[in-house]
Amino acid sequence: MQELRFVAVSEDGRYAVLAVPGRSARFTLPIDERLRAVALGQTSRLAQYEIEVESPLRPKEIQARIRAGETAEEIADAAGIPVERVRWFEGPVLGERAYIAQQAQAASVRRPGDSSGPGHRLADIVPSRLKAAGADPADGEWDARKRGDGNWQVTLTFTAAGRLHVAEWMFDPRRRHVLPEDDNAARLSLPDAELPPLSAPMPGEATVTPLAPRLGAVSAGGMGGAGPV
Repeated sequence: MQELRFVAVSEDGRYAVLAVPGRSARFTLPIDERLRAVALGQTSRLAQYEIEVESPLRPKEIQARIRAGETAEEIADAAGIPVERVRWFEGPVLGERAYIAQQAQAASVRRPGDSSGPGHRLADIVPSRLKAAGADPADGEWDARKRGDGNWQVTLTFTAAGRLHVAEWMFDPRRRHVLPEDDNAARLSLPDAELPPLSAPMPGEATVTPLAPRLGAVSAGGMGGAGPV
């Protein structure tokens, strides 16, 4: 690879003039946003510029897809760009998702259609329910993603009876409450949930249980939901 040396800037300021050391030949290089970012040491700005120029996805679109739960690898594969470029925008959004998941644990639990006052906090009731199911609360993994309707879906992944389980709640940050969205979430958070215990494991099987009609029997109210965030 031939080494070039910076000589000057063209009179109109649009090009850098370069030369090969020891030779009289001169070369010009357009001064664009990437070159300015390199000169200023702004590598994050360079990555954003490359995303905007070379990718069909804008940085805000990438962040929105991460916020919705997609991984950097999935987004990079769909956009046809190196995963490292996606990771430039991943950190703040993952931090936001972790913050929302933490806020949801401090929120009160309600049944669908329940308009009563604050109930138990999610963090106050879930650990004891996990222990009763034979799961270690410290091993549970909390996450959150923003749904297409603008609400946040909060997820707890845990292992009980040798089986992987997922529990999901809808979280309303404005009203500070969560609504269980499947049987596992109801088992773990509704004070008087009348649901069968977590089932015995099947070889190599994991489960995500959808909300069953019997959850409606716990409450006499109709189905309802919180407004968008």
